[in-house]
Amino acid sequence: SRGLGDVYKRQDVEWLGLREGEDFAAMIDLAALLRVWNERYSSFTYFGLAHAAKCWLGVPDEGDAHNAVTDAQRSVRLFNVYCRLQHSPAELASMQQLMLTSDVTPSFAKSHPTFEGCCMGNRKSCECGAPFFSS
Repeated sequence: SRGLGDVYKRQDVEWLGLREGEDFAAMIDLAALLRVWNERYSSFTYFGLAHAAKCWLGVPDEGDAHNAVTDAQRSVRLFNVYCRLQHSPAELASMQQLMLTSDVTPSFAKSHPTFEGCCMGNRKSCECGAPFFSS
């Protein structure tokens, strides 16, 4: 399944009052472009931006704090690499395999299930009792 990041990005666009087709051409779901079919689970595996940047761009995942500007830059770079590889099945498959076989650094929410008294929404470690919604 997709992470909450997809919801937040859409909310960011709404909060900024931007309109698709008017202020920008279209939204592209980068998580869907970079998803990988996982034979082990017979489903797609979705990865976070940090893992994708580590595998596709060679950017080390050092657990840095979230930075919207850096995230945007990495997203554009990842999209451009994807555009170059999409017509090269062997290269694309190689990158996808790298995504599956590389160690994933736990997300901030997994590493810190509660931060400054706020539940980070990790289903496995949630203690606040708030409902989870599936898409």
